[in-house]
Amino acid sequence: MAVIGAALAAFVATPVVADEVILKNGDRITGTLVELAGGKLSIKTEYAGTVKIDWALVDTFSTDEPVYVKIGDNQLRATVIAAEDGTAMLSSEDLLDSDPIELSRMSAMSYEKKPAVRVTGRVNLGASSSSGNTNTENLHANAEVVARSAQNRFTAGGRINKAKTDGAQTESNWLAFLKYDHFISKKWYASANMDAENDKFKDINLRTTIGASSGYQFFDDDQTNLSVELGLSYVNTDFITGVDQDYPAARWALDYAQKLFDTENEFFHRNEVFFALDDSDNLFLRTATGFRLPIVAGLNSTIQYNYDWDDNPAPGRVKEDDMWLVTLGYKW
Repeated sequence: MAVIGAALAAFVATPVVADEVILKNGDRITGTLVELAGGKLSIKTEYAGTVKIDWALVDTFSTDEPVYVKIGDNQLRATVIAAEDGTAMLSSEDLLDSDPIELSRMSAMSYEKKPAVRVTGRVNLGASSSSGNTNTENLHANAEVVARSAQNRFTAGGRINKAKTDGAQTESNWLAFLKYDHFISKKWYASANMDAENDKFKDINLRTTIGASSGYQFFDDDQTNLSVELGLSYVNTDFITGVDQDYPAARWALDYAQKLFDTENEFFHRNEVFFALDDSDNLFLRTATGFRLPIVAGLNSTIQYNYDWDDNPAPGRVKEDDMWLVTLGYKW
């Protein structure tokens, strides 16, 4: 019993080693590192559960064991040693020295190795059918996939709408897009984009745009995404019956998404505007605004309003189109 008691006393007296975060205001938080992602450092504590800290507020930190740290496009496994003034030292066989490294250079960190490219996406589907005095069928689908590394981002997606009333087609259109962004700095990026559009009831057989832009990423984390772009494009429209058009255009784009009240409920708004450089009447825009409401395990519902404007439509067509959508979707 005496031996057991001595061993127990020695165990109790042994200090518990944990990861430690030191904030710029001098506060210290101890626990187990969860991850650094999207400008937030998550650490699991015994007294407050998982705490998320703005990375900009961290002065230095240390880890009890080696973690995977992402610096630029490189990822290495190292033990982090606290330093001072917004830096930390990394102890690793992959490093020849242990000079302090600025925390601003670290974009991701966790005990589990993360893939160099992160792929996310979403698929949404909405459909309805009615019969009786009026027979209607409606179908809407959209999808988007984003592949992101530290310096590169690829986005591809599209949407399709079909509708019939009493057997007669009342809506038929689709849009497909592809986009590449190269980050020159943490916020600034150069972008190349192209899309193709078909809309029978706008008399558009095929409208294509291709261009290049400069973009600025204001926010890109779990709570907020906001980017704006400005550049030049070439627009070519093949009308079904009207006179074809092609012209250079200035392009403006905004992409905004915001989680609401620390929940997974999300508001989003996107718009894209093309201004013809040789004719002020040639202007068209596309917008999408709505809310995404989580259900369970990646499933969500979306309430969305689309508004399109074409200042110079084909003869006999109106300038504006709008649509309300309720869809069921899945994100990953």
